[in-house]
Amino acid sequence: MARAYGSSAGLLLKRESTYGTRATGNYFKMPFTSCNLGSEQGLIDDPVLGLGRDPAQPLLDVINNDGDIVVPVDPRYLGLWLTGIFGNPDTDPVAAEGYIDFAANPVAGDTITVNGVEFTFVDGTAGAGEIEIQSTAIQTVDALVSALNASSDDDVNDATYSRPSTTQRLKIVHDTAGASGNAFTLAASRAAVSGPTLTGGGYAHVFKSGASSLPSYSVEVGLPQIPAYFMHTGVAMNSISFDFQRSGAAAATVNAIAQGETRFNGSMGGTPTELTFARISQFQGAIKSGGERIANLTAGSVSYSNNMERIETIRDDGLIDGADPTIAALTGSIDVRFADTTLIDAASGGQPVDLEFSYVLAAGLSLKITAHEVYLPKPKLAVTGPGGVQASFDFRGARNVAAGQMVTVTLLNDLDGTQYA
Repeated sequence: MARAYGSSAGLLLKRESTYGTRATGNYFKMPFTSCNLGSEQGLIDDPVLGLGRDPAQPLLDVINNDGDIVVPVDPRYLGLWLTGIFGNPDTDPVAAEGYIDFAANPVAGDTITVNGVEFTFVDGTAGAGEIEIQSTAIQTVDALVSALNASSDDDVNDATYSRPSTTQRLKIVHDTAGASGNAFTLAASRAAVSGPTLTGGGYAHVFKSGASSLPSYSVEVGLPQIPAYFMHTGVAMNSISFDFQRSGAAAATVNAIAQGETRFNGSMGGTPTELTFARISQFQGAIKSGGERIANLTAGSVSYSNNMERIETIRDDGLIDGADPTIAALTGSIDVRFADTTLIDAASGGQPVDLEFSYVLAAGLSLKITAHEVYLPKPKLAVTGPGGVQASFDFRGARNVAAGQMVTVTLLNDLDGTQYA
């Protein structure tokens, strides 16, 4: 007799055109860690009297269909969940960038290599592939900028070169926005390069809090051994939360509210579409405030909720009519070793701070959650033993007037955004 195992379970997802109407066509095959999305229908004791002490048969109650889906933090698949939480993103291509820093003026024989093409610094008049050393490092970088921008080499002129004011840095920006610029290589014999290639090229998908309406989805949970495929329709994404730790696999918990559930003997997801899966680890995460990493941070979490309200109208099938977003909420916590009073002073004075939660996997693959205006409570400091003293701040977010929203989520990957819209 066949038995169901989670190792063979499948999770498919597709956006609906009409709330509660099962989406047709090819679904996305979603990676997940756990899923308890499902419908349940309770029983009500019959209150009738006069038929003896033994109770009459119970009555069926209304149907509730909700649950949590734990998913890996992946820079491509995560955009599908974020679209359900925040609505359609604003998507724009982003050019790859990099730099070469000169701590001192180059000396004769030093080299840099730009996209496989080597340039040598020389004393005196420069020839082909050479850069004349000037009196100062800034002047030499300026000469380098001019030579590279004037180059007719197809490998070199794929980028634009500049020197940021007051620096001794050669800045390189690829001319073609998108992920292709991440293959542009950099090297230097003594100067410091930002990395072996330009980075950050791809598509930036910007999600903003506060959307007045949100999409709904059809989600299929499949157990092929039985076989049993549970199709959930009218799935609204209620909340998403992230826990930041020093080690482990990064994951997000999505809370969903569905309207209906139908069991099929076969999958209704067509030929599922699979994206390139790239798992992110906790060690690739960071939490910042004011653009700087928070010192002595030991753990953190952030949760955004749409605070969906079920529309529980009277109908003969026991289902809800929908789930509408109400006042959104941003909550979370940061735990720090007590080493200074910076955060406590902000909490005591009622001054808001900004918090940035991010994961960076590789060039052009990252997630950044920016809470523009966060208020911290004043925590109690407890000394519980000889170890370090911890302070925990349970924060709340608010709408920032300058930013125009409470939260901005930027997902950078190599997808053009059609997968999300």
